[in-house]
Amino acid sequence: MSRLGFRVTILPLAIVAACAGVSPRPDLVDASTFPVVSLGAEDVTTRDGLVLAAQEAVIRRRYDEAMELALQALAIDPRSARAHAIAGMVDLSRASLQDPPDLHGSNAGEARMALAVQLAPADGFVGWMQAVFLAESKHMSAAAVAAEAALARCRDLPPNERAALLGIAGTYRYELGEERAALPHLQAYLGLRPNDPTFLFRLGDCLLRKAAVPEGVTPPLAWRQAQRDAEAAARAFRRCAELVPGDEDADLAAGTALLRAAELADQRITKGKTRDDRAEAERDANRVAAEQQFRAVAERFPASPLALAELAQALLRRDDREGARSAFAAALARAPGHVASVLGLAKLEADSGDRPAAVVRLQQLLERDTAGAAELSDDERERIRRWLAAGEKSEAP
Repeated sequence: MSRLGFRVTILPLAIVAACAGVSPRPDLVDASTFPVVSLGAEDVTTRDGLVLAAQEAVIRRRYDEAMELALQALAIDPRSARAHAIAGMVDLSRASLQDPPDLHGSNAGEARMALAVQLAPADGFVGWMQAVFLAESKHMSAAAVAAEAALARCRDLPPNERAALLGIAGTYRYELGEERAALPHLQAYLGLRPNDPTFLFRLGDCLLRKAAVPEGVTPPLAWRQAQRDAEAAARAFRRCAELVPGDEDADLAAGTALLRAAELADQRITKGKTRDDRAEAERDANRVAAEQQFRAVAERFPASPLALAELAQALLRRDDREGARSAFAAALARAPGHVASVLGLAKLEADSGDRPAAVVRLQQLLERDTAGAAELSDDERERIRRWLAAGEKSEAP
């Protein structure tokens, strides 16, 4: 009976997909036309095993194997939503092999995916597959919406399926640059998988971006919340670095977040109308923590100039010019062509009245850039040339 049901119920979709020149209409699929077939216990066990194997294959992008397994499952149960979703994903992958992509094939995949969602709207894997399908189709905004819609529909999921949906919802919002929309998904995901370094870094990045532009009707409250976001970002970056000890970017980002937290505490002091001893203490503590972070990173990565250059900038924020000069010089001992350190040290020299030393340093940087030993941006190169040509009264670049 299940074999006959398969032939009868998938015939409309198969005919649409096979007709030359006729593109399937995803909006016309109707799962209600599929009769419910009677399956024995053995059929259910076999179907579920095939679907599970097909899921593994499609996740690993073994598409031919995934399609074969999905079709075997559909031959047993033509209403298997997961099998339809997997087959739809394979249709899209095959269509994408052509240049330009085969519209007929991608529409067939979309029709299958729409059918899968109709058959099992509360199935977490189907919702995940639909969102991934849209992302693979280059419709990132639609993919994010689909993932969020699936989260709303699929409320009683096992933790692994909920984590998968939260992960792609957060990822797609993050990749769209929508950090405030991404945050709740990333936080919920990490509540289930707290030791995922990729998502810890994304969480830190979103919190730090949020802290860059405080929001709120009352500025002191907005600054305080932004400061807390920056401090939370630092913790996320530090945890990421602990899990991936070779990730210098995460280590540096932790220091950057602490500096931002110090800046926001300072705004509470300088722009507030009353004395704020707590804000002063938090500012000083975050400054110290940032400097300690950069010093520790410099020790962990002894060939890299990055942490020393960041340390120099942190020292400049509290007007420790000699400390900054020493840090820039140490960075240049590691990498003589490090642009940020050359520019920083040249500015310190020029500001202190030693323009000749700054001129020599910047001329050497231009020479290194010409030889390919430094990487100046067009703007940096132009600013240096203007300053060298402007004379004594110009401000260092």
